[in-house]
Amino acid sequence: MNLTTKTALSAIAAAVLGTLGSPGSASAAEVSWTQWTSAVAGNNGRAFGQMVADDGSSISVSYSGQLAFWDAPGSNSFWQDGGGTYTSAAVDNGPGDSGMVALSRLGTRTLTFSQSVGNVFFALIGLNAVGYEFDQDFTIESSGPGHLGSGSFSKQITADGKYRLTGSGEPHGVIRFVDPVTTIRWTSLADEQWNGFTVGTYGAAPVPESSTWALMGLGLFAMGCFRRRRCATA
Repeated sequence: MNLTTKTALSAIAAAVLGTLGSPGSASAAEVSWTQWTSAVAGNNGRAFGQMVADDGSSISVSYSGQLAFWDAPGSNSFWQDGGGTYTSAAVDNGPGDSGMVALSRLGTRTLTFSQSVGNVFFALIGLNAVGYEFDQDFTIESSGPGHLGSGSFSKQITADGKYRLTGSGEPHGVIRFVDPVTTIRWTSLADEQWNGFTVGTYGAAPVPESSTWALMGLGLFAMGCFRRRRCATA
C-alpha cells in the first residue's frame, strides 16, 4: 500500500470516527418539556403529564409526593428566562408555558416515566438554600435570574452516596441526570414558601442520512485495509 493510499484511508477513518463521536446537530438540543395535564395538591399529591418526542411517540410522566400547587400549560408561565437561565449548549429551549409542579414541604418525592429515558433535564424555580437530595447523579447545565429572583446552584455528594443540589439566593436553572432513568427519587430538605420544577428530554434520535451511512462504510473498509496490511507485514 503506497503512502498516498494510506493517507487517504487514514483521512476516511478519521472522518468516520468523528461522525460516530459527534454529539449531533444543533437540532438535537431541542428539549421536549413535560405538558402537565392534571394534578391533585396535598401532602400526598399527584401530577401527570406527557413528553412528546420528535417522532410523535409519547412518554408518560407521573409525580407523587407533597404538592403545593400546579400550573397548567398555557395558563401562567413561571419560566421567565433572564438570559441563559434555562438554555445552554445542551438545551436550546426553556420550558415556556408547558406547566409546572410546585413544592413547599420537607419530604420525599418520586418521578416515574413510562419507559427508560436518557438525557432527562430537570428545570427549577427558586430552589434557594432549602436544597434537594437526589438518588441519581446530575450535572448543572445552567442557572440565572427568573420568576423569584436570582442566585446560583452548587452540588455535593453526601457520605451516603446521595447527590445534593442547593442554592444561594433564589436560583433558577436546569440540571441533567447522568444516566437513563425510569424513576427519580429526591428529598426536599426543609419547608419553604414554594419552589417549582418540570422535566424534559430530547426527542427521537435523528436517523443518520444516507451520506453518513456511506461514510461509515468507507471508514470500515479503510480500517479493514489497515488491519490486513498489519497482518501481512507482521
